[in-house]
Amino acid sequence: MALRPALIGEAAALSAALVWAYASVAYKPFIERYGALRVNVMRTLYASLAAVVPSVLLGLERPAALWAMASGAVSLGAGDTMYLASIGLVGVSVAVPVSYTFIILGELMAIAVGERLTPLLALGGVLVLAGTALVSRGPRGRARPAGIALALAAAVAWALGWVMIRVADVGGLSPVSSAFLRAATAGLILAALGFARGERLGEAFRSTVTTRLPLVAAADLAGGSALFALALGVAGVDRSMVVIGSMPLFAQAIAWASGSERPSLVEVAGATLIVVAVAMAFW
Repeated sequence: MALRPALIGEAAALSAALVWAYASVAYKPFIERYGALRVNVMRTLYASLAAVVPSVLLGLERPAALWAMASGAVSLGAGDTMYLASIGLVGVSVAVPVSYTFIILGELMAIAVGERLTPLLALGGVLVLAGTALVSRGPRGRARPAGIALALAAAVAWALGWVMIRVADVGGLSPVSSAFLRAATAGLILAALGFARGERLGEAFRSTVTTRLPLVAAADLAGGSALFALALGVAGVDRSMVVIGSMPLFAQAIAWASGSERPSLVEVAGATLIVVAVAMAFW
């Protein structure tokens, strides 16, 4: 019996959410050792190397490539660096739910380019505020409010990047090529910044190339992005975003199961509100 296309798309979205949740937990020890900037340089480098050959075969010569590059600079360069720094400060259980408010923020920003404001989207915005307030009142959020601020700043950058990548998708750029251009652009900018700041990038490369970081980065930035693009194409935006929006709870569960964190009830409740907000906005 053949699977329904929508079911395949939802399975792809769920797989992307699980990949991104695991990657967020897996990055934490590297962030603690190397810092957010060096980790982001390494992950964009490894993801670019993984995607370069199929991207060239699929084609890069499209006007939409410029939008993908701009999205990479904003969302992967600025947004992901702040996101990783937030994980280093307040942990996955707080950083992921707060930063995933970008889904609602992106929809609100899209109103400027013609999207319609619905009552459920407006209510979703209210629930996102409530969920963020709850998470920030947890033990980690109260102890390090800078981590909350970084996660919120990452959400804004991701939302801007999300609007840009929609334009690139409409322009016909393949998901793999888009992932490569985004990672490569962010990596070049971050590497230049790292060299200017005197970061020991060569040392970081030599000490991480034989670890799990290259595989995690490739799965995160290349594999997860391709799965997400497949979900959007097969299941549509609404179904895909509802499934992807559950990622904060997956991240908290993986962090708890791996023993790296013990999310508090307040943090879980806040993450749940944010997940519900996304589901309502796209229902």
